[in-house]
Amino acid sequence: MFRRFVMFAVVALAGCSSMPPDQAAMGDARDVFSAYVSAFNAQQWNRVVALYSDQAGFQWIENGRVVYTSKRDVADAYAWLRAHVRRASYLPSDTNVTGLSGDTAQISTRFVTRVETTDGREFAYSGDMRMDLRREGGAWKIAGGETRSAGDKLPY
Repeated sequence: MFRRFVMFAVVALAGCSSMPPDQAAMGDARDVFSAYVSAFNAQQWNRVVALYSDQAGFQWIENGRVVYTSKRDVADAYAWLRAHVRRASYLPSDTNVTGLSGDTAQISTRFVTRVETTDGREFAYSGDMRMDLRREGGAWKIAGGETRSAGDKLPY
């Protein structure tokens, strides 16, 4: 009888101590998004690009149009920032994280991005962003997503 009780207790405690896979993915997705925001705001463009997947099927959509179909496309866009931006900030708000499975998650957020170029131009834009994340090997990567602009560029 005692042995059955101990086995029941061990099984019950094991079940209580682990999170469902989709909830565990939410924590991992938050960490990746936090790393994205930190690297962007520190203008560490190589760190930002490193977060993106280089797997087939990658797709980034802006305002309903596919603009990047590979990590290389993303790297080229960030190379422009490296060459032409003096200061940039990405400010997310109303961020939601959804674990879809143990290996996939989705981030949705509103944002404002402010940019000052090396030639002194300043502008800001805002909108909504969805970021699809998946585990690739031992690392989480941005596997695609979509940005929708809220309209015209805002005054800085």
